[in-house]
Amino acid sequence: MADATRLDAATELQISDERTPWQQLPSWLQFFFRLGERVAETHEAGLKSCAVVIPPVRSYAAAFVATGATLGAAMCARAVPDVDVHFEALASLNGGTHVVVRMGERIYAGSLNGVVQRDGLPGFEVVYDRMTHFVPKDLCQRIQIGEGGKRTLPKALRQSRTTTTTVVQDLLGDFSAGFLSIPTVDTVVIGQVSLLVQELESVKIRARGRGKVAATLGALLRPRRFLPDGGISRSLLVSDRVAEFSMPVEDVPHVAVFDGPRAFARRRTEFAGSSWIAVLDRCSASFAEGVDVANEEFAIRLGSAPYLDELEIPPGTEMQAFERPR
Repeated sequence: MADATRLDAATELQISDERTPWQQLPSWLQFFFRLGERVAETHEAGLKSCAVVIPPVRSYAAAFVATGATLGAAMCARAVPDVDVHFEALASLNGGTHVVVRMGERIYAGSLNGVVQRDGLPGFEVVYDRMTHFVPKDLCQRIQIGEGGKRTLPKALRQSRTTTTTVVQDLLGDFSAGFLSIPTVDTVVIGQVSLLVQELESVKIRARGRGKVAATLGALLRPRRFLPDGGISRSLLVSDRVAEFSMPVEDVPHVAVFDGPRAFARRRTEFAGSSWIAVLDRCSASFAEGVDVANEEFAIRLGSAPYLDELEIPPGTEMQAFERPR
């Protein structure tokens, strides 16, 4: 994917909901989308940053920040690991390790049964629901550590072009194949999940000038709950109230998006290896707590984040951005 022509998804995206006709992404939503993109891209380049954004209201801010971060990571990251490196990493795992295996546009849950030779070719045995499947070395990139995915194998592998797939392909072009088929978690969004889901379901998207097929905003964020059983996710929605959660694959997200002060205050340390974007709503009862946490993190900052200075901040919105210690 890194070799494909870089596209400006913010200008290619059209949106609509029940109250408004189709339109290009408004400038204030472009800001949140581009903020997510830029933080994900700079994280891939080795810069771990924190952006604290205070909009007048929280509506749709975190949803578009997270969607931008997901696409930004997908369009700049080396999504497919080197075959030899990945093979050696998998070969070092203990038998019985939970894995997910990509087949077409689905991922399936299994367990690793070790390295074997078949017809002179090295590969792995993966066990699915008491059935054994051989994955040769040159296809080992399909295997990743994790416990997500569909639990039973299909009777026959069928390739389908769903509405969601069509919209993603129309919008992302050369980037769509990897985006739809690589199991990863590029973005984690922490907040009140019911509000986030409502926003992700209410906004319809399509590619500008490329047909009338539309999907929900969740089709680009691709959290697991928006996908069919076994669908390949790119993000994870986490409630700011739950005590525990698990990642569908073993991964360090590029970006953790905190939708609200409580999420930022309580969850940030669980994503110490990620870059952070916190959306602090002035109307929240815990706004002061979020500001205190932001000040604590600012006090131990590594430096400024000039790579975010060129973003045009919408009227009524404040942002403080800095580079976090590695």
